[in-house]
Amino acid sequence: MAIAKPVGLVTAAQHSRNPTALDLTRDLLRLRREKNSRVFVVHEVDRDASGVVVFARTPEVAETLRRQFRSRKTDRLYVAVIEGTLPPDAPPTVTIRSRLAENRRGVAQSVADDEAIPTGPNRPLAAVTHMRSIGEGDGLTLVRLRAETDHNNQLRAHMAESGHPIGGDRAYGSKRREFPRLALHLAEVTFEHPGTNDKLRLRVPTPAAFYTVVGKTPPGDAPAPEVKTAEGESRETHWDRVSAWYDELLTDRGSDHHEKVLIPGSLRLLDVQPGQRVLDVACGQGILSRAIAATGAEVLGVDASASLIERARELRPEGAPIEFRVGDAQRLTDTIDAGAAGFDAATCLMALMNIEDLFATLAGVAALLKPGGRFVAAILHPAFRTPRRTAWGWEGPTPETQQQFRRVDAYLGEEAIEITMNPGAASDGAEAVTTTTFHRPISAYVDAARHAGLVIEALEEWASERESKPGPRADEENRARREIPMFLAFCALKPPAT
Repeated sequence: MAIAKPVGLVTAAQHSRNPTALDLTRDLLRLRREKNSRVFVVHEVDRDASGVVVFARTPEVAETLRRQFRSRKTDRLYVAVIEGTLPPDAPPTVTIRSRLAENRRGVAQSVADDEAIPTGPNRPLAAVTHMRSIGEGDGLTLVRLRAETDHNNQLRAHMAESGHPIGGDRAYGSKRREFPRLALHLAEVTFEHPGTNDKLRLRVPTPAAFYTVVGKTPPGDAPAPEVKTAEGESRETHWDRVSAWYDELLTDRGSDHHEKVLIPGSLRLLDVQPGQRVLDVACGQGILSRAIAATGAEVLGVDASASLIERARELRPEGAPIEFRVGDAQRLTDTIDAGAAGFDAATCLMALMNIEDLFATLAGVAALLKPGGRFVAAILHPAFRTPRRTAWGWEGPTPETQQQFRRVDAYLGEEAIEITMNPGAASDGAEAVTTTTFHRPISAYVDAARHAGLVIEALEEWASERESKPGPRADEENRARREIPMFLAFCALKPPAT
């Protein structure tokens, strides 16, 4: 068996609070009611990387395949984005050879023979990596890496030691901000079938963001949130899977955050006038598009989820100057031709943190804005409201004297985090509704705007306007809620033409 492992998922672990790829694969077999739901790990891919992972259905086959993977009888082709560019006189393929060992912090590094520990778990291992450039741009290089040997963190160590760390690899010296993930993807593995000895080649297309970040056009099979199949039909996005729940939250139950904070704040920063054209990026079911149209502006709403766009069209008031289209926020210019006029303003409400390629998204926005046009975005506050990295806490001896604080466990590191959108219902036994958020510090949003040629004019932090029910902690909860912002919003301008 083989799966396409996403970023953030551990292949296997003996003690893990979260499901692993191995756990999910077993669950899949049980759901398919197969008699044998046992699976065994053949090889692993880093939690922060993506790509093809192979499993075996019996321990005997697993051991046969593991021997192949250890003996160089397999080919493992990775694609990565590395920092810097290769010298013009570099050979077409650069080969890196060294002896790798892990230091006390668990970081792999090359060691000289006289520094090597000859035996034990940290003994040095011969490591060979072949690198070939695919393209370059903006001080980055897209490369293919063939792992002749494939030791833990081999590629990360070899790239860092060559002076070209893999994008997003903070542990090995990456400095660039474009990457919400480790820019490493196991695109292809080739090995012999353990029963027939036929050559098998298993391939998982490389994410489109790997190409766009260096200015290259992604190949047709590069996965993005919204992709057309060969038959022309849209594949389901992760927001399609949660669209029913999301629509119920905003449309049926209503969101006081949207009604009292997010929509009024966004409209104030946008400051649109009647007759102006506004682009609503990742518009969902059109809650902000409808509010903008009510001011007299013309609105184009774009979202990768076909089901949310269908719902947006259903909710559009009759005669309202709004058009809704299915389209990928990371490829806006593929979906939209703004013409010579362009848009007077653009907005993205509570969605930038759910989009993987932030740089491509803001570049697309900038390309579609008129000179002097403005872009307004609102997100969960990265410092105080990152899922699973921040939480409320209390200190003090009694409820009446306790003080509420916000605990922050991590901030500067960028990562992809799977979150449950209905935690209360899920804890009561309902099916969990999950999606992925990409945590980035505030500086990453500033860098992305600068890279797109946008100038940030305003930065605002918005607190919740909810009030606690009467009780011994109510006043303190309300104080903390007013002091610690829930949302961050910014307005960025496209400079006038000179």
